[in-house]
Amino acid sequence: MERTSIRSQWGCAARLWLLSGWVGLLAQSPVAETPAGAPEAGGPTGLSVEQALGLRTVTNPQLGDDFVAFTLVVPRPIADGPGGSYLHLGVIDGLSKLVPGTLPPVQWLVSGKDSAVSMQVRPRHREVSFLRARDGAMQLMVLPIGGGDAVPFATTASIASYRWRPDGAAIAFTALEPMPAMRQAARDRGFQPTVVDEEARHLSLWMVAGDGAPRQLTRDVTVFACEWSPDGQLLACACAPQNTVDDEMMLQRLRVLAAADGSERCRIDNPGKLGAFAWSPAGDKIAFVTATDRNDPHAGTLALAEVASGKWQLLPSRERESMIADVKWVEEQPEFLAHLGISSHVGGGESDPFYTTMNRHLLREQVTAFARAKGRLVRVVGTGKHPPELFLDGFGRLTDSNPQLASIALGEQSIEVVPARDGLRIEGLLIKPVGFVQGRKYPFVIVVHGGPEAHFSDGWLTSYANWGQLLAARGYVSWYPNYRSSTGYGTAFAKHDHGDPMGKEFLDHLDAIAHFDRQELIDRDRVGIGGGSYGGYTAAWAATRHSEHFAAAVSFVPFVDLRTKWLTSDIPREFYFVHYQEQWPWQQPGLMADRSPLSWAERCRTPLLLLGGTADPRVHVSQPFMLYRAVKFATDTPVRYVQYPGEGHGNRSNVYQLDYALRTLQWFDHYLQGPEAGRQRPLPPRDLDYPR
Repeated sequence: MERTSIRSQWGCAARLWLLSGWVGLLAQSPVAETPAGAPEAGGPTGLSVEQALGLRTVTNPQLGDDFVAFTLVVPRPIADGPGGSYLHLGVIDGLSKLVPGTLPPVQWLVSGKDSAVSMQVRPRHREVSFLRARDGAMQLMVLPIGGGDAVPFATTASIASYRWRPDGAAIAFTALEPMPAMRQAARDRGFQPTVVDEEARHLSLWMVAGDGAPRQLTRDVTVFACEWSPDGQLLACACAPQNTVDDEMMLQRLRVLAAADGSERCRIDNPGKLGAFAWSPAGDKIAFVTATDRNDPHAGTLALAEVASGKWQLLPSRERESMIADVKWVEEQPEFLAHLGISSHVGGGESDPFYTTMNRHLLREQVTAFARAKGRLVRVVGTGKHPPELFLDGFGRLTDSNPQLASIALGEQSIEVVPARDGLRIEGLLIKPVGFVQGRKYPFVIVVHGGPEAHFSDGWLTSYANWGQLLAARGYVSWYPNYRSSTGYGTAFAKHDHGDPMGKEFLDHLDAIAHFDRQELIDRDRVGIGGGSYGGYTAAWAATRHSEHFAAAVSFVPFVDLRTKWLTSDIPREFYFVHYQEQWPWQQPGLMADRSPLSWAERCRTPLLLLGGTADPRVHVSQPFMLYRAVKFATDTPVRYVQYPGEGHGNRSNVYQLDYALRTLQWFDHYLQGPEAGRQRPLPPRDLDYPR
């Protein structure tokens, strides 16, 4: 598949596992056989697979003059065939006239089987815009708030991303450079070889007004994102040498270009990974989110740059204790979305009460996005009781996308702190079973996030890949730890795995088992673990090197041999700088071998389910395959490997999301639930009863 926009792909493992908590599918699936540990008949009924994977999610809030537009992620029904979710476009108009205590009506401008990709509000207009495929290309469409037909804004090349000029009369957009003529001629004749590392074409920056022809502003560089200056004369751009994931992660640098001709006016040399950025109202400064150095695993620190000189500095240390996810401006102060551990908040400044309060856990919500305009603040908020919904500060909740949740019993979600053996405090979220009975010991599942530059927030934790309330409905206690190496606790905490993969960070999982065992909450003989990407690596390590502690493991898109993973992945530079102390695998062969699950395959006594896509650029298909074959031939331990044709680093198709969720629950139930559970129990049935 041609690479059109890296930001539209799974850019990194962390992004994958944060997003998977929000997107499901409307799967009309049968409820699997009730496990022995589930709530008794006649008691409260928890969330089923069908219900969980059909939940809708609000994202992308955009404020207009007196309205807010947003995107609703609507899972594709299985009856519609394989594919991804629909992106509906909703508008709530008349914000100044909202009636307290009532949910306002939503006007759906795009719904049904249609999608509005990359929705934005057009400045100074009561219109919204989005991308739609027309004549084989992604074109910008404009739609009035009051309704009517969507019309194209301008004729352009296929658009990858775009931003409106502040006057709403023009856009800056990125587009993939055309195929070289010789290569295209060869393809037309049937010659389509892939030349490794030489296939990428630049995403160039263009500008076009509604009544003019597009003008190309950049060449021989890739532009991943751009933002207009308030006067519409300049463009801040995130640029990299090549259109690759590795370059997107490690080599993006801020440049300020003239909108008239693309000439460079300023260069801001951020030291490592780059996140969001925004202009000050006066246009003399740019706030941006950056890594603190080139070894920092995550762009999560706020910095401020002077446009005239390009000089920049990190903001005060208090912001550096958290992870900044987004930044905008309010008058002359940057405002940001910050994550401090499992808590999140929109605010800014040293006096922000988020940083000074002694009990930030009182917030009990996960903010995933925000927008501010004309004194209004809208936030997208998820909690332990519902997926992300739209809220207006000073009014309250604006949307209820899943009213059916009100009649479904949910397991209690609580914040817990586990003391590690070296004294470090590990924070996480615990979900108890529906119908929990004090004094009863339950089977226990640790769900490990990927990255590891990611973290769990105190929001909705249920999707095809994070099984939260699905496990609660089936009689499990489940634990979502922000183990050392997670984001949201400062750069030093996030670097704990550097040079020590599966070292102290894995001991945090063993300490959690001991902690909840001391509380007599869990059955220590029925402990499972699961996760994807780095979480899959963790589950594979648990099943091999520390097999005695785990009775079942689910390992999704895992890397199992560090040497070959490194040299077959699309992010070798990121591995080099961020996780392995700027040493290549041949410079540290002992560590690479010792910390690879494949080296310990013959010790595997944990029933192991391996799963992954056949087109994964991050973790080559050979990774889970090697561990499957090694465990199968070196041991008598039950092992199964499921391949998902055409899927990458995570499942995007509704049918394969459903398959993964059902197989995971089947695996845990088979080996952790009921009187027949045990490590040597034969494999569960290969075939699933899919919905017709």
